[in-house]
Amino acid sequence: MEQDIVKNLEAWLEAHKDEMFEDISSLVAIPTVVSEGEGGYPYGTALKEAICQMGRLAEKYGFSWKNHDWHCMSISYGTGSRQLGIWGHLDVVPLGEGWTYEPFVCRRVKNYLIGRGTQDNKGPDIGSLYILRYLKEHGIEPGFEIRLIYGCQEETGMKDVVEYLKREKAPDYSFVPDCAFPVCYGEKGFLKAVLKSLPLSSSITALSGGQAANAIPSEGMAVIGGKVYKEQGIGGHSAYPEGLINAFGKLGKTVTEQSELSERDKKAFCFLAIAGEDGYGRRLGIARSDEPSGPMTCAPTLLALENCCMKVTMNIRYPITSESEDILRDLEEKAAEYGLVVECVEDSKPNYEDPNGEWAQYLTQTFAEVMGQRQEPYVMSGGTYARKIPNAVGFGPGLPKDLTVLNLPQGHGECHQPDESQCIDTLFQAWKIYMYTVLKLIETGLPGETFHGKVPEN
Repeated sequence: MEQDIVKNLEAWLEAHKDEMFEDISSLVAIPTVVSEGEGGYPYGTALKEAICQMGRLAEKYGFSWKNHDWHCMSISYGTGSRQLGIWGHLDVVPLGEGWTYEPFVCRRVKNYLIGRGTQDNKGPDIGSLYILRYLKEHGIEPGFEIRLIYGCQEETGMKDVVEYLKREKAPDYSFVPDCAFPVCYGEKGFLKAVLKSLPLSSSITALSGGQAANAIPSEGMAVIGGKVYKEQGIGGHSAYPEGLINAFGKLGKTVTEQSELSERDKKAFCFLAIAGEDGYGRRLGIARSDEPSGPMTCAPTLLALENCCMKVTMNIRYPITSESEDILRDLEEKAAEYGLVVECVEDSKPNYEDPNGEWAQYLTQTFAEVMGQRQEPYVMSGGTYARKIPNAVGFGPGLPKDLTVLNLPQGHGECHQPDESQCIDTLFQAWKIYMYTVLKLIETGLPGETFHGKVPEN
């Protein structure tokens, strides 16, 4: 049965692939970087337009939708007292520097789509809409509600989900297509700490760098005594620092070696150098690790000069068994050695669902049935809406891919990088896994229920 279903899914998707590309392109064209309050909307006019565009696409394929006060929008199909949630987000991280292609134009290059949001998360957003489209076109009516929920502030705090859950009940079960396959049952804790130095010398007139708190900076700049110091790195998602080069670490090292500094100034730049030397907090002496999570990640991601003081934002992703209070204490002690103090802190505790629970194991099994191999659930450094929602796990769409075929510069092509790309084969394979999973759920019912819905004969 599994092979027949997957074969039919492949044929339908092939027939509709051009429409899917067009729909993804319509979202990529909207520059949905959060601008809170702009135009009177919670996250800015671009996110307002993205909600409206998703609404237009929903109506195009015959679905009703709901605007949740511009925090999220949702599209529903099926009836029943229980609900399956599939979550995505419409916002993207800022562009960064050095794009080869136009960032808000979705281009097909070889077997990839390139443009900001193609991978994170607009490609998967349209993929989830096509789940409902397939069901409706085939007359398959779930005995529960399938609700697609698209948020607008995933990259900068996830207040959108908090607001949604004030207005709507949480789905009985959810999965979030915003990570790698198979099932992500846990997400590390997030610790954001803003550090501030004592006032620096008047000769230091500018410090800048970084595009987002959750991205390794590709550029850092300082102006000292009228001389401009500028360093380039290899940027990317701060949760995955391997192979990246933090521009702030290079900047701190260059300035301390080449510039005449007071002792106070030198200490501040030395902190920047060691904090940015690796992405794991090892040089700072605050590293942590556990077996399910792997190593803690730790990096300076934003740099500024404010009232003559250096301000550095540290992005830390800590293991699910670690305590943020202990990490913060160690960071404060190390920062004090270099004349910096912790000015403010934001802490999002680790998310954890039972990897042996019914929901995680159900999704693990459906993945195995489509792919022909079983892979166990895992913990990741990245963060998704799953950390805000009960009975939720991350579930794809990421699968191994080969970016070398695009001949992009180093540090390009992944999410949060210039020339962000989505492998078409990966997206299609993920859609088949999702579609197969939903069809099986319609046949067997959500965990804990006995309803068996209607599924196609072949």
